[in-house]
Amino acid sequence: MKSKSNKTLQIITSIYAVLYFALIANAYIKGYVSFSNLNHNLQLVLLLIFLLGFILSWTSKKMAGIMLMIWNAGVWILALYFEKGDNDSPMAGVMATPIMVFGAIFLLEWYKTTKSTMLSEKQQWKYVLRVLLINYAVLYGIAVFSDLSYGKGVDYFSLPYIIFPLLLLIFLVGFLLSWKREFYAGFIFLFWCVVYLCFAIAYTEILQAGPWIIFGIPILFQGIFYIKNHYEFRTK
Repeated sequence: MKSKSNKTLQIITSIYAVLYFALIANAYIKGYVSFSNLNHNLQLVLLLIFLLGFILSWTSKKMAGIMLMIWNAGVWILALYFEKGDNDSPMAGVMATPIMVFGAIFLLEWYKTTKSTMLSEKQQWKYVLRVLLINYAVLYGIAVFSDLSYGKGVDYFSLPYIIFPLLLLIFLVGFLLSWKREFYAGFIFLFWCVVYLCFAIAYTEILQAGPWIIFGIPILFQGIFYIKNHYEFRTK
């Protein structure tokens, strides 16, 4: 039998799919986009990837989750590499992020079917947070390479831009720790947010240097959940 969470995900994804398709179709009908424009064609490819993920959600939760997370990464690639400079590009990534979470939950639904025994709440949290962290690492890499390839050519070894290599190092430490020491990884991710916030307050250039504040929000929640789960499940 389908779980309630799976049905809820399919309903929400269905609504998102209808709105997404209607938005793209309306843009093509009104002539706002053209098949001769590379960016517009890439948007169509992303739509097809999303629709494939939506269709697979009824037959293969594993592949549906993977396709939806690929779609989310594709939206960020389009925004940071092909539409860089467009003020609406970061917002497209923000709107796509919930679908990444849905993809992770679809994977959890699949993962539960591979186990002979019911997963505990702790095991489910551990799996979902790990999947999400892998997604954050991919998106982080996309953002870093975008800055290196299309950035303003700043000196990353001088103030204030030295913060970005430092933040990357902090994130990598937290990522590695998360596989065995989630509790400590949680504090590392919170430290990432504190360092970014301090530099953002001290230097206005940091706020204008990219979508790092957008990436900081999920990293913040990742850290909070690691610490919260440690105290919540340690006696269970």
